[in-house]
Amino acid sequence: MDMASSLHVPLLLLAALLLGLAMAPMALESATKKLRLRGEIQDKDPNDEEVKYAVDFALEEYNKDSQDPHLFRLSRVVRVHQQVATGKSYYLDVEIGRTTCAKDQPNQVDCPFSEEPMQLCSFEVFFRPWEYLIELTSSKCHQA
Repeated sequence: MDMASSLHVPLLLLAALLLGLAMAPMALESATKKLRLRGEIQDKDPNDEEVKYAVDFALEEYNKDSQDPHLFRLSRVVRVHQQVATGKSYYLDVEIGRTTCAKDQPNQVDCPFSEEPMQLCSFEVFFRPWEYLIELTSSKCHQA
């Protein structure tokens, strides 16, 4: 065995060690982020598909529970927070408006808003998609 080939194994071990040391901070950062996520309330993008689903669900439940004969629809999403624990809790702050469409009207697409003032609502939606569970756990609205 010549000198050049006998150096290959130690050089490969040294390269592997250096690579491992270089990647250790990234692995630690990733693990820290994962630990920090559980239970922490974070801002969430209103355009996220799961958020849109939660907003639609909250509004559907609001309309079902409302004694008003007219449909309410979304004007805008003000803010969304998410908390991950045994499922996902979405804290939704939205602006909704009463429409001119009756709830029992067959075509409710593109219902125009009535002249009444908008309402600011805070909805809390609990979501556990792997169990097909979603529920509106809190709903509070007031005139904007």
